[in-house]
Amino acid sequence: GRRFPGGEFVIEPWRAWLVADVALDEPGGTVAHPLFVWMAATCAMGLSWDELFAWFGSTAADGPMFGEHETSIHRPLVVGGTYAVSGGITSAARKSGRTAGAFDLVGYELELRDKADGVHVATCWNSIVFPRRG
Repeated sequence: GRRFPGGEFVIEPWRAWLVADVALDEPGGTVAHPLFVWMAATCAMGLSWDELFAWFGSTAADGPMFGEHETSIHRPLVVGGTYAVSGGITSAARKSGRTAGAFDLVGYELELRDKADGVHVATCWNSIVFPRRG
């Protein structure tokens, strides 16, 4: 249940254009590409990946891997919009695989709220796999 510090993310028009172009979408619209839910959530969670890994006694050199992902969009994100991000750890479990050996599976959830009206616009749930060697 540990909470992230959180933060804010602005969908800048230039970045919206680039993401739409890379995702083979039509650049220049007022609705931001759905990829911005994950981008905003992870960019404004309030800590770096290295800091998050350290919470679980790991570093990037230990080889943590992206696990699962689920995005729920309640209202489209808009270009130029500012979003407040908050959330925290939702689960942590030690597992063992035949090939992988011991690993920890950590789930976390981040919510995006529109700063203009406070409405909850999206939720991003992810998991990270932390290998435990030796």
